[in-house]
Amino acid sequence: MPELALFHSLAQASAPTATPEPAVNRPAPGVGPVPSAPVSGASGSTAAPGTAPVVDPKAQPASPWGSMMLIIPMLLIVYFVLFRGQNKTEKKRKAMIAELKKGDRIMTIGGMLAKVVSVDGDEVVLKIDEAANVKATYRKSSIQEVIDPEEKKS
Repeated sequence: MPELALFHSLAQASAPTATPEPAVNRPAPGVGPVPSAPVSGASGSTAAPGTAPVVDPKAQPASPWGSMMLIIPMLLIVYFVLFRGQNKTEKKRKAMIAELKKGDRIMTIGGMLAKVVSVDGDEVVLKIDEAANVKATYRKSSIQEVIDPEEKKS
């Protein structure tokens, strides 16, 4: 029985009092002291469930420059990865076409293999079939690559 009396006395001592605090001592809604150990909820706020979030009056709003400083390096990386590689490949191809000469074996964009007979400005005369002496005229831009004679032997 002494345990029951002790339980009743503890329950009465921990029960809230019905007398409200004076309005002068209450903080405005949403403003209050910052707790020493933040309580993280599902939303990431530091307020207890069912209460207004604690707002730090010294906190500054986020600057838009911070996010811009992240976007700019990302765009530079995209430029170097995507466009820079394409530009290098195109420069190599243009140099290869500029060095085209009679006797080179080439492959057209369509995959046809031929031998260069003559180069006239922007046009190239290609010998397609040796036995029948078939020749065709193509634009230089239709040449995909020059086939190295050493590559053919291996």
